[in-house]
Amino acid sequence: MLASLFSLLPLALGAQQCPAMLDPAVDPALACYVDDTPGCPEDRAHCFGVHLHVVVTEGGPAQTPAWLRAELEHAFWLFEPADVGFQIVAVDRVEPSFAHMATREQRDAIGKQRFTRGVIHVFLVERLDDVDVPGEQIRGVHWRQRSNTDKRWVILSKIGSKIVMGHEFGHFFGLPHSTYTRSVMNKAPRKSPPWERRVFVDEELKIVRQRRDAMRDSAMLIPQKPRSSPKRDDPRGSPLGE
Repeated sequence: MLASLFSLLPLALGAQQCPAMLDPAVDPALACYVDDTPGCPEDRAHCFGVHLHVVVTEGGPAQTPAWLRAELEHAFWLFEPADVGFQIVAVDRVEPSFAHMATREQRDAIGKQRFTRGVIHVFLVERLDDVDVPGEQIRGVHWRQRSNTDKRWVILSKIGSKIVMGHEFGHFFGLPHSTYTRSVMNKAPRKSPPWERRVFVDEELKIVRQRRDAMRDSAMLIPQKPRSSPKRDDPRGSPLGE
């Protein structure tokens, strides 16, 4: 009897930190990706869900909840002029065979059976190769399944900085790479403005708003009710990551 109680202690302590651990639909090892990340800002008129898929190997998940939280925080800042917010609504694990994404075929396969309408599917992997430049890595990609380009998702590498999710979400909302100096969608090397201060310019925001409404009206994205966010003084991690 005593032994069985002790066996439940890690679960009880973990649930105290991340209550989603008690949800049977959530992998206990990934519960903190729900509880330790922010919900949509309450002042946003449009809140959209993110279904997170995390590669888990023997070494653990590809990245930490604190890293993901920093990505979401920066996406909030980028999308504020479009009145859009995001929040994690589901999380599951992806098999280790997708830890290193080296080919187009892998990019298709990782989301082919997992895609659903209504949310943005985000896959977090350990390494994401540039399929056009052998030997090079990239930080993220907005990928369309080649056999059905209506099905699309975002793949993020663990080496990405906090601006990568926002950039890839820009693609999800219809933006191409640009030449605007202030734009986060402009990949051209330059010192000013620094990456963390680059934004969607007015011309891009017009497209984001149009795509926002079109995806909402077609149920490609289904509006969510904002959930409460972790407290800013939460000792488990800074909102800007570790």
